[in-house]
Amino acid sequence: MHDRASARPRDTVEGVISHVYFDFFGTLVDYDASIHPDRANAPAEAVSRLGLELSPGQASSHWGHAWAELDGKAQETGRECSMWEIATLFFELCGAHRVPRTELNRLVDEYLRAWTANVRLAAGVSECLRTLAAAGLKLGVVSNTHHPTLVQEQLARFGISASFERVHTSVEIGWRKPHRELFDAVLARDGISAAQAAFVGDTWAADVAGPRAVGMHAYYVGAPAPGREPIRMQDLPAEIRSAAGPVV
Repeated sequence: MHDRASARPRDTVEGVISHVYFDFFGTLVDYDASIHPDRANAPAEAVSRLGLELSPGQASSHWGHAWAELDGKAQETGRECSMWEIATLFFELCGAHRVPRTELNRLVDEYLRAWTANVRLAAGVSECLRTLAAAGLKLGVVSNTHHPTLVQEQLARFGISASFERVHTSVEIGWRKPHRELFDAVLARDGISAAQAAFVGDTWAADVAGPRAVGMHAYYVGAPAPGREPIRMQDLPAEIRSAAGPVV
C-alpha cells in the first residue's frame, strides 16, 4: 500500500489550512548536493592566499573532513552548524589558527558562489506559488541551511521572494528538520497551530515525517520509493486547496 503524503497526517487533525511551508533545496530548486563544486575550489584558493603549502586535493580533503564532522554532529543532535564554523575547522585542520574574519567571510562567500552556480528553479514552482497565493494561502520557506542569508539570496535570484511572507532557516533558529523544536518555533512565529499548516518537501524524514509528528499536513514531492508516492508540483494547489477549506 502506498503512503501518499496527502492532505492530512495519519492522525486526522481538525483545523483550516492557512499557511503552506516549502522546503527549499530539492523542492523549490534543483541542485547538486556535492560539497565539492566543479566550478571552483574555494578552499584551495583560501589556503593559497594564506601561504600554506597544501595541494588542491589536500585542501579539498580537509574541507570534506570539516564538513563531515560538523554536519554529522548536527544531524545527530539536531543543532545546526554554520558555514563559519565549518570554515574555521577547515583552517585549523590545514594548520592555520586565528584566521582573520575577513578570510573566513571570503572563503564562505566564494565557496557558496561556486556551490550555487548550478542551482536551478524547479519545474512548475512559479505557477504553483502563484496559484496558492491567489487562493489566499500564506506561503513560507523552512530550510535546513548552514548560512543565514543563502536561501533569501537564492529566492531573490529566481524572482520568487515576494511569494513568501517569511523565510525560516535552521541556522537562524538553531535546530534543523526533522526536530520538532524547529517546527514549533516556526508555528509560534506565525501564530498558528500545526493543524493550520501544510508542509511541502522532497525529503521524507525532514519534510513529511517531521511535520506529521507535530500535527502538520504534509505533501511529498521527492523521488518515488516503495510506499512513498510523490505529488507533482503542478497538482499541489488543488490538493492543498481541497484540504484547506475556507481560508482564514
